[in-house]
Amino acid sequence: MENNYSDQFVNDLAPLPEKPQFLKVLCILSFVACGLFILIYGVGSFALAIGEDTISKVWDQVLASQPQLEEVNPVEFFHEVGKLCLYNLFTNIFSLIGVILMWRLNKIGFFIYIAAELATNFLGLDLDIDGGTKSSLSMIFSIAIDLVFIGMYAVNLKHMNKSKLNS
Repeated sequence: MENNYSDQFVNDLAPLPEKPQFLKVLCILSFVACGLFILIYGVGSFALAIGEDTISKVWDQVLASQPQLEEVNPVEFFHEVGKLCLYNLFTNIFSLIGVILMWRLNKIGFFIYIAAELATNFLGLDLDIDGGTKSSLSMIFSIAIDLVFIGMYAVNLKHMNKSKLNS
């Protein structure tokens, strides 16, 4: 006597929609980028936990390679860098959540991704790292890269559902 229970249940499941190859490639690139940035910013956020005695030991080496930082308070510098890394860590986690949702063909992931990517570009503007502001050329470059990816994801919106999560 043969058991056909598993065959019966497999036939009842609706087939998952096929992801376009272009969307798969975009998501994989975004997974890699988000993973690397989460790792980098996760390590960088530990600058918030560095004590003053450790900072003073390291600061002489920093000044040897970056003499323009001579007028900067080292404790404030490490605190600002740590804050920036922590903010960017959170925005990259949200970006990763958006990419995961788009991988599952959920349209809301696109909007989460847009908000997180654009927020990442503007977070460091008010921080006073190295006595200046964020380089406008680097900001233009990162916004351009983000807009290219947002545009490529927008092309794939027609393949995504509005609210149903697919695995």
